[in-house]
Amino acid sequence: MKYYKKTFKFIWLLLYSSLIFFSCNKETIENTEDTSVLEGKGLTVIDYKRSKNSSSKTDSNKSSFNGTRIAVFSDELAYENYTEALENQVQNLENAFLAQWGHLNDDDLNAKEDELNFDSEKPLSDFENQIGLQSLRKQYLMAEEAWLNNDVLDSSTDPDSKPIYDFEDNEMAVMNTLAEVQIGTTIIKKLNLEEITLISEAQGILKSTTGKNLLTVPYEDKYLVIQNSDYDALIDFNNGDVSVINNPNVTVTNNPPATSCKYAKEVRKDFLIDSKKFFRAVIKVPRPSLGWNGKVKAKIVSYKKGFFGWRKWRTKIDVGARGDVFNTSCDNSPTYVNKWKGVKRKKKRIYIFRDKSFGSHKVENGGMTGLYRHNNVIKELNLTW
Repeated sequence: MKYYKKTFKFIWLLLYSSLIFFSCNKETIENTEDTSVLEGKGLTVIDYKRSKNSSSKTDSNKSSFNGTRIAVFSDELAYENYTEALENQVQNLENAFLAQWGHLNDDDLNAKEDELNFDSEKPLSDFENQIGLQSLRKQYLMAEEAWLNNDVLDSSTDPDSKPIYDFEDNEMAVMNTLAEVQIGTTIIKKLNLEEITLISEAQGILKSTTGKNLLTVPYEDKYLVIQNSDYDALIDFNNGDVSVINNPNVTVTNNPPATSCKYAKEVRKDFLIDSKKFFRAVIKVPRPSLGWNGKVKAKIVSYKKGFFGWRKWRTKIDVGARGDVFNTSCDNSPTYVNKWKGVKRKKKRIYIFRDKSFGSHKVENGGMTGLYRHNNVIKELNLTW
């Protein structure tokens, strides 16, 4: 049975990898709410608006977020298939480039990339353009470019450290600039620091009538989860109405308890190679949202300083991890051991998980260590709290 399940998933990925850029019907239709919809296989893109019977005090005509575009996936499988297919296309393009030019030394390889104007993320931009989405990824790239153009990099202004950009490129490609995506009838919104602060301050003013546990202490891995496609609540929140957290359709993810086994924790560190080179190491066990797999993630990104600021630099890097990964109940943990491979890339990541059917994968305090290699420099980063 497991064989057939794996075969089915593989066929799904092959279909999405080959059809993902052709699956959307470009014909625009109008639904009953006068919302344009781009139809696709498991994916639609809509301009969400207030309902006709909205009781909001905000004038819908003056709402700056009325008509915001969002990607809507039919279910979690469709979301996973699209994002995995996008990642596969990026990796295939990257592998093809290295197969032809990977024999060059670092300087010549990066120069060749500039000469050819090679962009391994072209499948992502093609996808964004096809579905007509101003994505979170595009917004991040502009912020990152502005940050790297500085002579001295200030970590406090690094967009990579902002909560709403805490996703991989293929994930940000399907999210709008407000860090929103919809799966089924559930809207998921990653909160930024300002929104987290507003909700936290509201706790001293608002009283919950729903009996829910509300946010108590700001933490970077926070989401607003809205059920039943309640766009009125989403638009109100985006316009600064924090009282929607008392709406029965709205939930704010809470902090994980301070136990020895948990998720929603990240450690990152920049390691200096010399005055013009450094690499960033990240080890994270993210919070699952809507049942998404909270797989432990280790990542390395290489940087080099040039004449006009900094840039991501292609060189031989690798990443791995060692430690124990637990299920939701924090039991039956196997030990994960990484095998070095090494490849000339700008960034690389791995995911560590026991079973994709788990809603989350937790680790013990100090029980997972990221391993990072930048040419001959090897570093470790322990996930502790």
